[in-house]
Amino acid sequence: MKTAFLIAISLVATVALPHGRASDTPRFENYSADVYAGKPAPLNVRSHRLARMYRTSIREQLQEEGINFAGHYTIAVMGCGTGCSITAIVDARNGNAYFPRALDGWSVAPGIYEFKDNEDVRTFRANSRLLKIIGAPRLSADEKWGRGGVYYYEWVNNKLRQVHFLPAGSSPKSDR
Repeated sequence: MKTAFLIAISLVATVALPHGRASDTPRFENYSADVYAGKPAPLNVRSHRLARMYRTSIREQLQEEGINFAGHYTIAVMGCGTGCSITAIVDARNGNAYFPRALDGWSVAPGIYEFKDNEDVRTFRANSRLLKIIGAPRLSADEKWGRGGVYYYEWVNNKLRQVHFLPAGSSPKSDR
């Protein structure tokens, strides 16, 4: 009877956390990056169509934030509506701006996640390639949203690669 109970608990835990457990949470130090010490290049507005559209906001954030992600990048965030944001990742070595699809229209609408005190939507470090972001990704232009929770991405070759996901909030299911 005790064995059956333990097996049942294991199965429930596996189903409840299909993409990992909190104990498997990636750590920033496991995705280390050397921080660039040179002079940052100006924003290349021709590197992406959205770089030109959001150039003023991006330039302000480049100046205010400096290098704040993955060794030689700056994360810049622009609003796209209530509880919605678009994120640019700008390379300090050449000024090129990248707008990862995964971060195009990120939502932190009510019910997606219950924030703890002093917890930010995005957590990242200058000396790490890991990005932790809370909320739900936009799946399509017609406002369809992905699962709510805590997403972990690694920045590799100017692209984000999802490495972990923890479902959370009162609406962790996707609109699809």
